[in-house]
Amino acid sequence: MASSRESQHSLLSENSLLSEDSIDTRPPQRSWNPLSSRLTDPDYHYHAPSDSTWSEEVLRDVGLGISSSGDAILTDTPADKRHSTDSTATTTPNTYKSPESPQTPQDPHTHVRCPNRATVLQKRLSWVPLTVLVLAIYATIFSGIYLVIALRKPRWHAISNQGPLVPSTASLLSAFFAKTIELSYVTICVAFLGQVLSRRALMKNSRGISISDMNMRAWIMQPGSMIVHWEALRYSALTFLGSIALVSTFVAMLYTTAAQALVSPKLSLGPVEPRIFQGKVAASFANPYSVAADCETPVTVEMDEENRNTTCLQIENVGQAYHNYQQWMAQWGKLVNSKNDTSSELQKRPQPTGSIWDNTTITGSWIDIQNMTALSKKYNRMVNNITMAMPHGGIPLAALDTKNNLEQPTDTSGEGKYNLEASVPSPAVNVLCTGMTKKELSPLVYSTWPGGSKFNMTTWSGSPPNDIPRTPSWLNRTVVDELFQFGPKYGQVPPVFGKYPLPYNTILNTTGPWPANAIYLLGATQDPKPNNNTPAYVLCSLRVKQTGVCSTKYSADTSGAFLTTNCENPSNDLQYDRQQGSFLEGNWVPDWKNIAATWATSLSLNAGISDGASSNARLLMQMMPRYDDTEASFELDPMLPSIAEALAVMAGSTLILSSQNAPFVPFWNYSGGYENTLDEPVYQVFNASIQAVGYASGGTEQWQGMFYVILVFAFLTSAVCLGFMIVEARGRQVTDFTEPQNLFALAVNSPQTTQLQGACGCGPWGKQLKERWFIGMEEDDEHYYIRSKTEEKIPLLRKTMDSTRLEPMEIEDAGGRMLSPMVDEFRKVSKRHSFLAKLY
Repeated sequence: MASSRESQHSLLSENSLLSEDSIDTRPPQRSWNPLSSRLTDPDYHYHAPSDSTWSEEVLRDVGLGISSSGDAILTDTPADKRHSTDSTATTTPNTYKSPESPQTPQDPHTHVRCPNRATVLQKRLSWVPLTVLVLAIYATIFSGIYLVIALRKPRWHAISNQGPLVPSTASLLSAFFAKTIELSYVTICVAFLGQVLSRRALMKNSRGISISDMNMRAWIMQPGSMIVHWEALRYSALTFLGSIALVSTFVAMLYTTAAQALVSPKLSLGPVEPRIFQGKVAASFANPYSVAADCETPVTVEMDEENRNTTCLQIENVGQAYHNYQQWMAQWGKLVNSKNDTSSELQKRPQPTGSIWDNTTITGSWIDIQNMTALSKKYNRMVNNITMAMPHGGIPLAALDTKNNLEQPTDTSGEGKYNLEASVPSPAVNVLCTGMTKKELSPLVYSTWPGGSKFNMTTWSGSPPNDIPRTPSWLNRTVVDELFQFGPKYGQVPPVFGKYPLPYNTILNTTGPWPANAIYLLGATQDPKPNNNTPAYVLCSLRVKQTGVCSTKYSADTSGAFLTTNCENPSNDLQYDRQQGSFLEGNWVPDWKNIAATWATSLSLNAGISDGASSNARLLMQMMPRYDDTEASFELDPMLPSIAEALAVMAGSTLILSSQNAPFVPFWNYSGGYENTLDEPVYQVFNASIQAVGYASGGTEQWQGMFYVILVFAFLTSAVCLGFMIVEARGRQVTDFTEPQNLFALAVNSPQTTQLQGACGCGPWGKQLKERWFIGMEEDDEHYYIRSKTEEKIPLLRKTMDSTRLEPMEIEDAGGRMLSPMVDEFRKVSKRHSFLAKLY
């Protein structure tokens, strides 16, 4: 070959000299195809033209692809001699510039010599490995934090419209960190796939990688590619690595959504938490002095010292009692008019209702429920015994007290809404009504007594006759003494009424001497008729106690508040008698009788004393329980409320007033003040539970729990990628040959293959996607290439040509030959040297 080149050089030099001496001595021109010459002449070298001017004929000949052997211009020819020998030709300047580094064309069917200029294994502290490691640590730690937050669902007390962190900022920060976790996660998952596939392709005796395997990185970066290129999904999705890629794809798609659903702070009702509350106490329960003094009116005590409080209290009683009564009656009206029966069972009938402050709805409960039919049979008469409990009126004031530091509702978003349940005694009223005949009532009606002609309706209420026996007389015996507990055995004096009321009228007795604890109402239903079991007269007693079978619930919202009772509930641990083991049920409060006297009078329940025929009395007398012929006894009418129920609902307002400033225990244990009142209110503690609406993490709907799968797999796969970078890669990464730029450079410098025949224009398809490939190295040239596993045993066609020799040797291989650093690195990388490598 050397001698051939020398002969060619001599021939070129000789031709050059001839061209200078004579034009006629030039050899004849011959046609030449540059492309075919490059392919057929292995030693052909192309020399770019110089900046010197060429003759127009030469330029034209070159443009036509025509040349002669004597036209070749060597690069070592002096510039002043690079011109045409035809002195008659016209020359023009040429502005074409030659490339700085002329390329030597290579045979595309032969191996390209392309020694690698840098190591495949990157240093630990280089930019790419260090960045991927930092992102893997970030994604693992923060995805773990987000998972813990989603599982624990913490309350964020600092987030509030009045707090240090407003809700909009908190939501923005949550979305920001979720997005950074997602971006880091995508990066490390793609890097993980690239490292696994690249190492598998480099390792000897591995199964290699396929085009569908290399397409997995696109699943994560472009999830829609799974639909567009579904064939790649078919070949790789069921593999171990493909399963990891699919999981990573769905995590990357849904992580921000999952974080928004389960981590981002949202308004939600928190858990029930036990807590000690404090409330103000100013007077004993049902204290008439305190209730009257707190009545709001523009009339001062100086203006009307004697009747100011009584007048104000009567107006307040009328307003609240009639309002509550009307609301309750409206509930009944809707049921009856819609032809919906309620029930003859008290617990299934409409509950007592009420309201205070125009924005707080009150709901009571029926307690101590007794069977009316059984009672009526026992006493052989109509017996309507109803006990109603109402919530403690001091709980709303305690909830609003700043000392309890309870955030109140502020806007329509729901922030500040809370449910408070207090373990306190509840006021309860008992209404006992029974049917009686005129003769049975005569011992209690003054006008039937000897000398009853002295009865005067105008002076009866203010100045009862002096001939009525006073204490210690127990007055006359009646047929209902046992039912109403009259007489010395029970310590209660029976009432005395001035006369019989007219039909649909009622009269009162509120003047019972101490220790009388009840007020009494006598009403007339109608004139007795044949075969009519409706009693002619009804005698009712009303008395109040503090019961321990209930707790009080208070719910506050921007739209209003609700004050309710939770009574006789087996699962209610805050029921007062369960918190206080020594509680004694059934202690009736005598003081309430003084409040009830004003209440009953203001509602015209005593109008019958003057035959006033008030509407309220008429309505009450129409609510008689019905007689059941089958049972031969009385029962509650499913289509009509009973008289005892109606009186209890009307009296409910007095229970709220009586308990507003009262203790949160069923007794008075303070000294000083006037008639069990305090000059200055004091705080008293009570047990309660609080459930507040605030900003918390966690799903607001049950179906959102499905996003826990995304958060769990985000953490697990991040940890797997981080573990791979530390344990397997040890902080050093190989070149990711699945990246487009690296794969392109590797492919164009690799030999041709028949395994992708027909795919040069339309891309690989079908079985070509699952063809296995490996990355090898031509150690003599330090050149990396990619080939099909099916062609692994076919030797490469190498071209014989002079080349620079290898770098100084450093390591000796098994055969005694010294290896370059590049070759030694390739051999280390391509060797299975870890347990995890077997999973590749």
